[in-house]
Amino acid sequence: MRLRRRRLRGGILVEAVLSCCFFLPMIVFLIWAVLEVCYAYVIGVNMTEASQLAAHALSDEFAKDPSIVQSESKQQRILSRIRIPNMVSCNEQFTIPDGGWTTKSLPRSVTVTCSYLPGAGDPCLPLFPNPDPLKLAGQISIKSTSTSPLF
Repeated sequence: MRLRRRRLRGGILVEAVLSCCFFLPMIVFLIWAVLEVCYAYVIGVNMTEASQLAAHALSDEFAKDPSIVQSESKQQRILSRIRIPNMVSCNEQFTIPDGGWTTKSLPRSVTVTCSYLPGAGDPCLPLFPNPDPLKLAGQISIKSTSTSPLF
C-alpha cells in the first residue's frame, strides 16, 4: 500500500514538472507579446499626437506666412520644435505627402505623417520590438497622419 502511494505521488510530481516545462514558456511568450502590443499602442498614440502638433503648427505658420508652402527650410524649422522623448527625436520622422498642402481648392489644409523610426535621431529612438526573437522589426511600421485646416 505504501509503495503504491509513493508511485502515485511520484507520478503526480513528474506530471506537474512536465506541465510546467510545457506551459511556462508559453505563458512567458504570451506576457511578452501583450507587453509589446501595449508598447506599439503607446507609440501609435504618440505618433498621432506628433502629427497633429506638426499639422497645427504648420497651419498656424501658414496664417502668418503663406510662403511656408514652398520653403522646405521654414517647414523644417517648425518641425524641429516638435519633440516627444523616446518617440519623436528628429525631423526625418515627419513627411508631408504629395498633395499634403491643399491651398488652391476648398477646404484648404495641410497633411503631415509622423513615423516611428527605431534608432533614428539624437538621442536614438529605442528599438521596436525589443527583443525581437521573431525578426518582425523590418515588417512593422507605426505611423500616423493628421490633417489641419488652413485659415
